[in-house]
Amino acid sequence: MMDGGLTTAGAAADLALRVARIARFDAFERLRADWRSLEARDPEGTVFLSWDWLAQGFRANPGRWMVLAIFAGETLVATLPLRARVRWSGSRAEFQTELAAGGLFLWSEYTGFLCDPDWEETAMAVFAEALQDLPWYDLTLRYEASQRRAALFMRAFPEDAFRVGFRDYMINRGQTDNLLCPYVDLPDDYETWLSNGPGKNTRQKIRRFTRRYLDSGDLRFEVSSGPQLKRDLADMLRLWMRKWAPVKGADTARQVAGNYMKIVATADRLGLLYMPVLREGDRVIGALGHILDPQHKRVHFILAGRDETVEGNHVGLLMHSQSIRWAISQGYRVYDFCHGNEPYKYSFGATDRQAKYFTVRRRGAARHAMLDPLNRTEALARVLSFMEEGRREEAALGCRQVLRQMRDEA
Repeated sequence: MMDGGLTTAGAAADLALRVARIARFDAFERLRADWRSLEARDPEGTVFLSWDWLAQGFRANPGRWMVLAIFAGETLVATLPLRARVRWSGSRAEFQTELAAGGLFLWSEYTGFLCDPDWEETAMAVFAEALQDLPWYDLTLRYEASQRRAALFMRAFPEDAFRVGFRDYMINRGQTDNLLCPYVDLPDDYETWLSNGPGKNTRQKIRRFTRRYLDSGDLRFEVSSGPQLKRDLADMLRLWMRKWAPVKGADTARQVAGNYMKIVATADRLGLLYMPVLREGDRVIGALGHILDPQHKRVHFILAGRDETVEGNHVGLLMHSQSIRWAISQGYRVYDFCHGNEPYKYSFGATDRQAKYFTVRRRGAARHAMLDPLNRTEALARVLSFMEEGRREEAALGCRQVLRQMRDEA
């Protein structure tokens, strides 16, 4: 079923809940008002789970996503946005659907569930029950940021039919835990934060660098906007590439830079981009990209570009401290450094939030259809690519699988 209700059992049936699967943009669009109402009720939601944010990815990727939505009567109480894509299993010689976070289309910082807290425990079980009857092989959610929803969700999959587990995610050759997300709680005024947030050494440096470079006029801290934004964004990515291409390799760095462009462009379209730059004359020596979450009063730092030829350690301290000053002045309550426990983040008084990375995989896959009809077009495109690559046996097997599925539905 592409869009509509799913058969309910267990907790859903007992509480007269309705579970819908949404896989067309027009149906997703009809959820807009209800989704926004749910956003306002979920204290653990994020801008990356908002209707407006996800719509940017879903609109551009028809046939590659779905949303499970739970209703209590006419009230939307929980949603789970997912990406659905095809993989070819060489061992089983078949196409399989892989599910992951829907926010991956936009390289979102956080993923997971949107949920009314009054329905949290029930909704996680209902999502798991509904998914068990859908065709897919494995499901992965990385950067799920709630306090306990992942555990409730995973607990609802029976062990005899599914393998579930949490994963670590270390980067930078094992030096950085990318599931730790440092953040700073913001007070009502900047001086209170500066006096109580950073350590003594950092606080003294911020005050000294502010006087020396900003108060003197040697450097300018500005918020980029309008026609200048495009030029400043190009400068920021150029500085980022200059630092990271030798570390990550040029091809990988270009791919990551492209992902950053995607998330920054999305934020800009939605009016959620905050991009300050530090200038020496007309030259950009530092820039930061942030995503704003006005609903939850959070500022998410996602990207930095810094001129490494500038001597001294004032650029980063000035950029983040002045961004925190701006966030406080605008009424934001959290400055989020997002993924990674790099030491410099804690110098601003940050504490950790733990994001989750978990997988659910079927056991005994032969007893259950693995290819979602949603992915049929993508599977046929893979058949064509097999033919072009001379992989005629895989092409024939894949074509038979799709035809068999279509005959079974007739």
